[in-house]
Amino acid sequence: MLNNNSSSKNLTESEMSSENQLCSLLIQVQKGNDISYEEFRSVCAFIAFTNALMAVIAILGNSMIISAFYRSESLRTPSNLLLLGLSVCDFLVGSVTQPVFTTEVALVAANSDVACRFKDFYVIFLFSFSFASMLHVCLISVERTFAIIHPFKHHRFLNKNRVATFFLAFWICWTLLTVFTRREHGGGIIGYSRMGFVIFSAVVVFFINIRLWIEARRHSKVISRLLQHSLQMSLQSCSASQETEYAETNIRRKSMRDAKAAKTVLLIIGFMVLCNLPLIATFTARKFYNVRGRVVTLLWFASNTVVLMPAILNPVVYFWRKKEFRVSVRRMFNLHNAVGVQP
Repeated sequence: MLNNNSSSKNLTESEMSSENQLCSLLIQVQKGNDISYEEFRSVCAFIAFTNALMAVIAILGNSMIISAFYRSESLRTPSNLLLLGLSVCDFLVGSVTQPVFTTEVALVAANSDVACRFKDFYVIFLFSFSFASMLHVCLISVERTFAIIHPFKHHRFLNKNRVATFFLAFWICWTLLTVFTRREHGGGIIGYSRMGFVIFSAVVVFFINIRLWIEARRHSKVISRLLQHSLQMSLQSCSASQETEYAETNIRRKSMRDAKAAKTVLLIIGFMVLCNLPLIATFTARKFYNVRGRVVTLLWFASNTVVLMPAILNPVVYFWRKKEFRVSVRRMFNLHNAVGVQP
């Protein structure tokens, strides 16, 4: 009798010990009964295939952006170096983070305990590269604001060497922070950090773009005054009128470029916020309302898939909004006639 109780107790302890070694995703899959295991595996296969395809597209798209910087010297401005940093982050998302996540989904579908290890790797890489991408968007917004409001200080302060030094220091500090955060606090603090950082980024870029809009209105008023002044000057001298018209044209073009750059950054941050909303909602349901099961696990995988989409969308925005990128990429493929460049 005593031996039976002892063996039963040992068996229970063994089961609890083996369960504690599993990560939460595997426990939800094993204990969940809201959908059948075959249905769960089918959806996981679709999610894994989608992420593999997205990884290839992200690698190709951002490789073209990076190659355009390498081949075209005219693109290597300090401002564009920040865009290069964003492309590098997105390239790493496609080449490292997304393959690790795809492997995690496949291993969870196969009910393999190796998935727990890949889950840890995915959290680290997500925090490293996806967070870094969001931070680069904020830096681009701040840099554009500084360039518009204080153009002369911007020209003196921002150069290639300073930007390169900043990138090196940033990646060293960010890598150390990622490893320390995951080791000391686990994945939960990373989820909270992501929620806070997305909200912070959205607020920062929102107020920055309001400031840019105010500055654009001020520039338009200056242009209007110059137009009135040019009409008066045209009555006195034809040459003076031509010089004034040339200055007005330059100011108008600069104002249009600044407005277009602000809209481009707003598009990027808008896509970033929208892609993070499903993950924030799923994270909140799991952490605060203790929602569990196979369906929630699939929603978690789907929301993580969406959160990695900016790595694909950002290069599309570059090609759509920046003509110099389109011209440079077409030249790489010897499509000179397609860019409309006159000999």
